[in-house]
Amino acid sequence: MSIIQLSPGQLADLTDWDEHTFDAHFDKLRQLTAALSTPEEVLAQARFWWADPDWRVQTLGFDLLAIHDQDGDHLVPALIEAADAVGLVTDPYELRWCAAHALSALNASPQALDPLLRFADDFHRDIRWQVARGVPYFDVYPENAVQVLLRLMRDPDGGVRDWATFSLAYSGGTDSPEIRDAFLERLDDPEGDTAAEAAFGLAKRRDVRVMPVLMRELADPDVGSLYVDAAEEMGDPRLLPLLRRLSSEGWSHEDLAAAIEACAPPAPPPPGVIYTRGEKRPRSHSPRRCRINPPKHR
Repeated sequence: MSIIQLSPGQLADLTDWDEHTFDAHFDKLRQLTAALSTPEEVLAQARFWWADPDWRVQTLGFDLLAIHDQDGDHLVPALIEAADAVGLVTDPYELRWCAAHALSALNASPQALDPLLRFADDFHRDIRWQVARGVPYFDVYPENAVQVLLRLMRDPDGGVRDWATFSLAYSGGTDSPEIRDAFLERLDDPEGDTAAEAAFGLAKRRDVRVMPVLMRELADPDVGSLYVDAAEEMGDPRLLPLLRRLSSEGWSHEDLAAAIEACAPPAPPPPGVIYTRGEKRPRSHSPRRCRINPPKHR
């Protein structure tokens, strides 16, 4: 497979895009590079574009790897090398955004974590947003990722706070007083789902400080589903009357029944069955859903 050479017109067409033409840009890039059939060919093309002195061409190398995220194991080492060469102050915003976006797209690879975290220091909110959205999922986050996410939970931009809170909230194995206090700070956050995600994070860790918020929110017939999810995680019988009232009023959500079950007192054992001290009665849980949002555009 020969390397794709761009004409001036093709370069202008591929690099002239914004948040309104984001999808069209990547569709054009997919069409242009459709003949690249192996990870080796994709990587050769990306390296060719990265070697170009024009930063606009370099962005295409990152965008190419972003649309081949299924080949992450083969592409991540080269992506890391190229992204590490991007200056957070010296290089143009577009190049920084594309590098962070590619690392975010290949977030299934733990190798991408540290290079992505570096972009949390960028002064532009859209690039920090890529970090908050793209941090790979860990049940127990490394300490450097925890500290970055805690900082992004206090970011001036609401979208950044939203995704950073989401990442830590669903990571049930990552826990500390500092993390819980950070969730507590976000319980009244006005941006998106941030407050509900913070409540979920506290409930998942069975922190009783979230109970007044859950009691307040579940009393609202228009309560958001994340608070019902948090009630399921909390499993506190004090929430049961509120959940049953939602059910009787026709509040419909797939997790409401699971939340009611989780908060219900344990049923007495069947006749002839004796539970020993410390033995848990069986309780089912519905699969946890993950929220998937479209990427924020530059």
